[in-house]
Amino acid sequence: MRKRLSILVFAMLVGRAVAGDGGPIDTVKALAALDAIEDQVRIFDATPTPLMRKYFSASFNQVWTTAMKHNKDFPVFDADPLTGTQGGGGIKSLSAEMAGPNRVVATMQLQHGPDQTIEFRMLHTPTGEWLINDIVYVRRGESLREVLGRADR
Repeated sequence: MRKRLSILVFAMLVGRAVAGDGGPIDTVKALAALDAIEDQVRIFDATPTPLMRKYFSASFNQVWTTAMKHNKDFPVFDADPLTGTQGGGGIKSLSAEMAGPNRVVATMQLQHGPDQTIEFRMLHTPTGEWLINDIVYVRRGESLREVLGRADR
């Protein structure tokens, strides 16, 4: 019960931010709030979900779609795409700061497992929205876009 309450409070605090409102940090926090709910919200699927189209750039979604065509043959990416981990149980809390004009660096405390530092490379659209264009797993020095690109080779 306590876990669900903390997740609900976290989601309420950062859930007010939506893609495009405020800036790139707001976009990252809004998506992280959805990940905190664990299995109750499906962010990622074999084809871009409405949430993927809302928070990710069209070019990222295209790379995702191309890679997922191979998912039936082997797991293209076998982890939570936002945290780069397996069994993390969702994001418990997040702090984020701008690390450049189009880069948000977030430190995520997970429900289970060590904290993760993730860099979100952002795209500012002509309509003023901030969308995620890539996710870099700092500890591994690897981006999700690179991993997805290897699946199509």
